[in-house]
Amino acid sequence: KFVPFFTREQAPLMEKVIPAPPTLSDPLFFNDWTQYQWGVSQRNTERGKLAVSDARISATYFMKRFSPAVGIELTPATHPEMFRLFRRLHLTEQEAGYSAKMYFRRVRPYQQYHEPSGVPSHERQTDFTSYPSGHTHSAWLIGLTLASIDPEHTEDIMKIAYDIGQSRVIVGFHYQSDVDMGRIVGSVTFARVSAEPEFQKQLEKARKEYAKYKTAEK
Repeated sequence: KFVPFFTREQAPLMEKVIPAPPTLSDPLFFNDWTQYQWGVSQRNTERGKLAVSDARISATYFMKRFSPAVGIELTPATHPEMFRLFRRLHLTEQEAGYSAKMYFRRVRPYQQYHEPSGVPSHERQTDFTSYPSGHTHSAWLIGLTLASIDPEHTEDIMKIAYDIGQSRVIVGFHYQSDVDMGRIVGSVTFARVSAEPEFQKQLEKARKEYAKYKTAEK
């Protein structure tokens, strides 16, 4: 059984870290609106198809998605310790992001505009948890962790982490400000989880496994 590295009660209160989301009358909301329009324009493109794929995040999906960045295929079979690490980090993100989502209770773009999203099967009319973006939070947290395992590919890793966040804008599940703050809270969660001995232990296992696999590949 997989468990998070810290509990909801131990998690930082992200609503004390990030500002409230912009209201509809806030000048900052104009950027959210224009980015929403940009997202809609991308849906019938290859980038739009990738955004739909990014909606189905999981530890296994993260391994597949980040594989091009590090130049090797990452799978639960080839890298079981990394899979355990990513699985527990994904659960940790859910604990870390819960408080702020419940505090702000922001509607999602598809709810606000009464328009279909790019992933209609995921739509819930009473799911007011847009801020901050959990997918972005998780992707950024995983990206920072993977970059600490393979610093040589930091730029490529974090570009993918960035793109996963933008995918949420494209499918209309998050405003740009949701995604921007998702990256902030992802960084906060990475700092917080780095203080956990269990995380450090699992990170070291994944790091050794990764180094051994890369050596064997040469």
